[in-house]
Amino acid sequence: MKRNIHITPKEPAWRGALMNSPVLTAKPDEKGYLPSYLDGIYPGGREAMMPDGKFYRMFNVGEKSVFNPTEIAGNEIPPKAYAVDSSAILAYNFFHWVSPEHPLHFSDGKTYDKVYFMVRMPVLKSNPDSPEQMEVVLVNDDCHSVLCFKSTMTEYTDFGTAKFAEAYTKHENYYNNHFEDDFIEYIKNYRNVEHAYNKGVAQMVKHLIAVTNLQQSNYAMTEMLTLNEFIEPEVAQQLQKAVLNIKYSNLLYILGSDLEASTAPSIKTMSYINLLAHFRSTASFDEMIWQYFVLPNYAYNYNDMLAIMRSQMPDGLAEYLEARYPDLFSSQIGR
Repeated sequence: MKRNIHITPKEPAWRGALMNSPVLTAKPDEKGYLPSYLDGIYPGGREAMMPDGKFYRMFNVGEKSVFNPTEIAGNEIPPKAYAVDSSAILAYNFFHWVSPEHPLHFSDGKTYDKVYFMVRMPVLKSNPDSPEQMEVVLVNDDCHSVLCFKSTMTEYTDFGTAKFAEAYTKHENYYNNHFEDDFIEYIKNYRNVEHAYNKGVAQMVKHLIAVTNLQQSNYAMTEMLTLNEFIEPEVAQQLQKAVLNIKYSNLLYILGSDLEASTAPSIKTMSYINLLAHFRSTASFDEMIWQYFVLPNYAYNYNDMLAIMRSQMPDGLAEYLEARYPDLFSSQIGR
């Protein structure tokens, strides 16, 4: 008689490390969700994420989208931010301290003293597939330079199809974007790479459309500020007047090996890094996009970022991050 045997796959080592972090203030359930999103946040950053705190509104907006007056804009706090592997909370833990009192001196030689999270960026005009969220947006001291980071933690461990609505292939749906021909041609011809997180590539394309919109279209900038009313009026005014230097990059959490006692990045991490590299080398975009709108390292990892920021962080934050996120590997990628 033939028996059906179910084999339960072994939990990857990186997942166990995240679940058992000693700095979590509560034990996650078996699915990796904490009792409160605050249980996974650095103690010095919790007050600003309380309901009356500075950053809470960015994660839990409850405002209507300008594209659809009856639609509620994105809401990250319930339930995604309760997960031990929330990419949004990872970004928050890294960047929440940036302020005029504690600015970030970045590797581009500029000083960034304003940070915003889960910023909604218009991609196409009046399209339900727009806007896209950007986990981290840094603005420098004179409001002329903006850094945009897409945070990715464990999302790429699942396969994801790249989906572009038909609206992305229509010129009339774009803002006054000089690169729309390149974007439309790429989207029409895009083919998913088998067994890969293609959704990440689609997000990068949409984010590139969004950041080029902001530099080229006053209409797009106005809509972005309407979508994100938490941006201070004096900052919004400066952004509308400035000739923006705006740059984008992925920001990846490098998962450790699926095996115990191994210091190598996981196979899925390397697969996603290779997918982004393939996109960079094959996308037939105008070179001006890569030169003026993307950081030279288009795929930073969080350990690179920690090396840049460590000496500028509040006391104890770097040590908290290393305990909270055990797989902060030293790895230079995407150069």
